[in-house]
Amino acid sequence: MVPIARRNLFAEKGRFVVSVGGVALAILLILIVLALYRGFSRSGQTITELPGQVWVVQQGTIDPFHSVSVIQTSQLSPLATLPGVALVTPVLARKMSFESPNGQQSVYLMALDVSADLPIDARVRLAFLPAAGEVSIDQVLARKAGLGKGDVVKFGRQSVRVGTVRPGGESFAQFAFLSPADARAAFGVAGIVTYAVLSLEPGAVPEEVALAVAPATPGLVGFTSKQFAESVRKEIDDTFLPIIAILMTVGFVVGAAVVGLTIYTATIEHWREFGVLKAMGASGGYLYRIVFTQSALLTAAGFVLGTIGAIGAAQLATRAVPDFGTDFRWQDIGAVFGATIGMALVASFIPVRRIIGIEPAEVFRG
Repeated sequence: MVPIARRNLFAEKGRFVVSVGGVALAILLILIVLALYRGFSRSGQTITELPGQVWVVQQGTIDPFHSVSVIQTSQLSPLATLPGVALVTPVLARKMSFESPNGQQSVYLMALDVSADLPIDARVRLAFLPAAGEVSIDQVLARKAGLGKGDVVKFGRQSVRVGTVRPGGESFAQFAFLSPADARAAFGVAGIVTYAVLSLEPGAVPEEVALAVAPATPGLVGFTSKQFAESVRKEIDDTFLPIIAILMTVGFVVGAAVVGLTIYTATIEHWREFGVLKAMGASGGYLYRIVFTQSALLTAAGFVLGTIGAIGAAQLATRAVPDFGTDFRWQDIGAVFGATIGMALVASFIPVRRIIGIEPAEVFRG
């Protein structure tokens, strides 16, 4: 079965190469779009890495980037009395632009006024709690802005030096962290904060504490860290998922069309051989397995080439455009492989109907 399928495919090597290339381009499109979505969906992950389990925001705030939250410092005291709350961390945050060696950039600045009583992992402290006069940025922003450790950046009237370049980063928006004193100087505000982060006592349930915020402090609402991060991802999903669905559908249709046309042509060119097999007693199922094997060989070759091409193209694109963030996941690659099997099944259907309808007498009559 496999030798017959392989011989039919390789009878025209040029056509086989072009067909594999067409399938590979379709696979590349699907994988790049999926990986790009995964990269963008990481937006908000930084929020879950910060100390604290519950975020308190002004009522009406939907996410950090598309709404404004203003909390009076006098409103923080009632939060400390909520059952299960150990510490309240005031947070200053604002989106600002700044000049860099690569031109004007935009960044979401954040400063956490963490109490000395809060135990914090050394890695978290280094990444998100810089010393006065320093700013912590991620690798995506560093590449995009052309900044490195020790470079001076000016936010408003406040100049700070890059103290830490965190690994990784987010594509949708880059977070940078200042000390509370530097943030107040850069933002020019007093008596207010943007958010409050609640660190909970052992055994406290974040969802229950978040629900208790609104009744205790009118005008404020609480979200768990996961919920607040998901508010950022929801914006990504609402914006990109319809586009992604269309592009993936186009990729699948193109791939199936290329495979179907190639297999149909290869099958019809060898219709006499299929007629002889049928005259010798080959069942319709046996003939279908030959055609499906042809499709599977073609799509498998295209899948391997397309996967390698997608990973390579993503690396080149990231070097050219630093915030072109992609995230290739094995489960996505597995799902795309399943889609290629679907391509093979769909592409096999039309030609196999044609060969099953062949009358053996036609072969010997010719």
